[in-house]
Amino acid sequence: MVYCKLLQSLDPQRQQTTGSPVPVSEEARRRITEALEESLAPTTRVNYISQWRKWETFAGDSGYPVFPSEPVHLADWITQRAADGQKPGTIRMGLAAVGSVHRQANLPNPTEDEGVRATMRGITRAAGRAQKQAAGLTAASLAAIRATACAPRIGRGGSLETTGTAQARGLVDIALISLMRDGMLRRSEAESLTWGELVEEGDGTGRLTVARSKTDPEGEGAVLFVSAPTMEALRSIRPTDASASDSLFGLSDDQIARRVTAAAEAAGLGEGFTGHSARVGMAQDLARAGTELPALMTAGRWQSPTMPARYTRAEQAGRGAIARFYEAS
Repeated sequence: MVYCKLLQSLDPQRQQTTGSPVPVSEEARRRITEALEESLAPTTRVNYISQWRKWETFAGDSGYPVFPSEPVHLADWITQRAADGQKPGTIRMGLAAVGSVHRQANLPNPTEDEGVRATMRGITRAAGRAQKQAAGLTAASLAAIRATACAPRIGRGGSLETTGTAQARGLVDIALISLMRDGMLRRSEAESLTWGELVEEGDGTGRLTVARSKTDPEGEGAVLFVSAPTMEALRSIRPTDASASDSLFGLSDDQIARRVTAAAEAAGLGEGFTGHSARVGMAQDLARAGTELPALMTAGRWQSPTMPARYTRAEQAGRGAIARFYEAS
């Protein structure tokens, strides 16, 4: 990716060739560089790099200039991605990455062109503004997964798992999904967890520190409650030589999503379960138990009420004025 002019100006050789009157010290360069590196959350930075490379490939194949980018070429890119079945959210991430590169270089942002914006609006409208919601992995769903997770399955190679392989895989599935429900974790949060961020309390419950998340760019962190059954599931998969810095699950974002989907399917829960289902399902359980929207937002670390309200529409309707009227009749 193209780096911002501020970082380029820190190069000692560049300072000499441009005749900078006040060279920046090595310590100052280190501090500024570190701050620039932390300007984006780690997951966002990785996503931006991936999306920028996709734009580079498309532009190169199409004979377009990669940088600076032209609005009409970006419009071609995003409509092609839509035609290939990419979701609007993924396409918007691509535009955000391209826009970030231009802003870092202090150049006009082509993604703010009205033609590009209108094209993106058309893509979103064509795809349907209401994205299909992931099925909620509720407490009842988790019980079904716990009962079936360790049964041997047909692997990718077409052969049946051994009992030992199924047991090891199933225990990880149970621990992963249980923790994602308790902490209402996003996949990226579960992916980055380490054993040192999990502490067991005297009563058998635990406390999980999520150091940084999508809605916590400043890295203030959050301490989350972990139930005793989930702690027991986590103890069953912890290696005896695990250190505090070792990954808790050792799974990537995509692997987490696939394991949740496969576990739900094996439990006979049907389709629609994704890496987001544990978060949705716990929100629905909390709403059904009477948790109000502000407390629900705090539990799920949402900054806006939009998503938790969407996830719990059915539960909120069941507690609404009309539902209470019939209950009192």
